[in-house]
Amino acid sequence: MTEDGRIEIMVASSVYNYEDQINEICGILEQMGYHPISSHYKTMPTDPSKSNLENCIIAAQKCDAFFGIIRPFYGSGIIGETSITHEEMKTAISLKKPRWFIAHRDIRVARELFKQYRYLPDKSLNPDFAYKPTKLLDDIRVIDMYNDTILNDIDPAERIGHWTDEYFTIQDIKKVIQTQFHDKNRILDIIKKMNAL
Repeated sequence: MTEDGRIEIMVASSVYNYEDQINEICGILEQMGYHPISSHYKTMPTDPSKSNLENCIIAAQKCDAFFGIIRPFYGSGIIGETSITHEEMKTAISLKKPRWFIAHRDIRVARELFKQYRYLPDKSLNPDFAYKPTKLLDDIRVIDMYNDTILNDIDPAERIGHWTDEYFTIQDIKKVIQTQFHDKNRILDIIKKMNAL
């Protein structure tokens, strides 16, 4: 939490072509009394002795809560096999942070459409499957990001913290923010409960 007691919520999202939306999302959270952490919103402390990836991972580790937006564009900060945004989300999940995710409708649709081609009958990845970027979905790894947030590899009966809302417009995102974050005492209780695990 900040020195003045505000809950710090990290907002993780690909940025390119969504700058206005990120500004609006962070602005709403700020107006609600939270402190949004976002590199684009200029509210993420950075250490010049560390890489961009390291700084973002540290922010994900230190935040009180996490709000991840999965867009149909993977992001430009790809290091190795995954993007920085994807690594931020994986960090929040692995640390069992209080977390909320929202994914664009097209990702769920693409996931279902490509499943028959992307996987073999034994459910392993099909090595012959290749995806070419389109205007609707720039990288197949956005589906991996979605699968990570819904804890796809865990038996459904054992999944906890896998709720991922669906959105199509910025209005949908704003509605989710209002629904989930309007009660700061509720969020504080969730943070305390999850930190005690």
